[in-house]
Amino acid sequence: MADQLEVDLSFFDNSEYEERADYLTNEQLLDWTANSLHFQNIQKKLIQVGAKLITGPRGTGKTHQMRCAYNTCLNDDSLPLPIYVTFNHYLRLETYLHNKSNALDIFHAWVLCKISFDVINSFDVNYNKECLSKTKIYNFIKDMERNIYNDDYDELISTINISLTQALIHRALDTKGRKRAILLLDDAALTLTRDYMVEFFDIFRSIKSIKISPKASVYPGTTQYGPRFHIGQDAEQVSIWMDVQDKDYIPFMNTIIDKRFREHVKIDDQILNLLMYASFGIPRAYISLIRSYVDSDKNKTQQQRINLVIQSRCENIIQEFLSIAEKIKQYGSVINIGNKFLFSLINSIKEFNYENSEKKGDTFKRNIIIGIEDIDEKAERMIKFLVEAGLLFEMSMVSHGQERKLRRFVPHLALLIKEKALIKSRGFNVSQLVSVLSGPSEKHPIRRKFNRVLPDKEIANIKIDLPECPNCSTARIADGQKFCHICGSELVDGSIFKECMSKKLSELPFTDFQHKVIRISKFKTIEDVLMSDDTIIELKKVKQVGPKYAEKIINKINAWTNEFLY
Repeated sequence: MADQLEVDLSFFDNSEYEERADYLTNEQLLDWTANSLHFQNIQKKLIQVGAKLITGPRGTGKTHQMRCAYNTCLNDDSLPLPIYVTFNHYLRLETYLHNKSNALDIFHAWVLCKISFDVINSFDVNYNKECLSKTKIYNFIKDMERNIYNDDYDELISTINISLTQALIHRALDTKGRKRAILLLDDAALTLTRDYMVEFFDIFRSIKSIKISPKASVYPGTTQYGPRFHIGQDAEQVSIWMDVQDKDYIPFMNTIIDKRFREHVKIDDQILNLLMYASFGIPRAYISLIRSYVDSDKNKTQQQRINLVIQSRCENIIQEFLSIAEKIKQYGSVINIGNKFLFSLINSIKEFNYENSEKKGDTFKRNIIIGIEDIDEKAERMIKFLVEAGLLFEMSMVSHGQERKLRRFVPHLALLIKEKALIKSRGFNVSQLVSVLSGPSEKHPIRRKFNRVLPDKEIANIKIDLPECPNCSTARIADGQKFCHICGSELVDGSIFKECMSKKLSELPFTDFQHKVIRISKFKTIEDVLMSDDTIIELKKVKQVGPKYAEKIINKINAWTNEFLY
């Protein structure tokens, strides 16, 4: 079938292609929401009583769901009072863990101030304490995120607490005539700082009450809740990541097209279906794939274009996964072996499907599920990182005989498509791929022992890479070691935030003209920009740079920083 593609180029750069819900207006969010059964079920969980943990990899729609629940409740007096707070700047407080003895107190106060500021700002209530005025709370949040700490904030830090914050929310309930509140805590999986993460979920557990129901968006793999927090008891876990094998999967993804693109972009249905599968249940990825396809070379054939789009997507998701090792260097070996594990799973699926196709011919049924037995305990962190990155979808565990547990996984479908693991074919037939993906599957998963997927040598190398002593270069012998066991020098862990702040602007993905502007300006690093109060004024000093263009450069720097620290 010929590719039917029509696109209004002036539309192409509009917000319909915006992949992050953070940057959409409330009107766009409501207009473009895919109101499916899956969406409605998540909304019910967010609005009902009780603490909930909304889980899913990046791009599955956690922020979108929370913002939709917020807007729904805000405009309906019969629903709970919504309080929405995002913690996506938490890593900017990471340096306090290295240089402040009261780092956890600062973080504790920051979390409560973020919640309090939204309540004060949205519902016109206040604390009856001068040190907790709206202005002081705002300045505290702003300064803590810019690493500007001074002793003037000591009174605020020692004063604000859970009870006062609960009382503030209760006053807002009385003011607005609502019976209860939902506390929507977005970007709550503070995975790069375990100490903050444990502290956060202590706050989450403690702030819950009969009238206050906290909801937090977290990751499915690496979120650590601490010893005092118990999933199931303290909060119900709600998965937002939709299984590509679910019968409602294609209808759900179709609603995204109908809401956002149908009037502007017409793409062959087979192409759309393949992109839906290649997005692997992640709406943000689906929007990105559509944009990439529309923007691809029109002189190439349909199959060449879709092939290049999927290949590019695969390269991006693998590169993003491998980049974790750059941010959290102690997990370098875990990440690299995890990548080998992933592709070993893909090869196992490919071998099975090829053999099955030769044996059964026209009655062939594809298999994308692989069941693993006897997984080494050391590999748990590795698997969690793969799930976290959206590269592995873990299904519910099944028993096979006494004390035999089979853990079932589905590797990313885009990788299975790229590696031609589904059907034995020389070419890249879109219709055939969609037919196989939408068709029936083998009843039982492909079964492998863990040490068949990864050889013993690789399993032995799944370990934490502890940083060397900066004085004598001797490797540490334990995580958390404070002093070198050879020379006695103090061992200081590197700061992810400081590494980000020291990033040179010349290394960012700017256009040629933007690089020229940066070279002429006084700004050399990320920190220079974030610490400046007159960035736009400085950039405007460069010839041909107006306020809008200066703002565009700043937004690009902020976007890169947020991605690095996210």
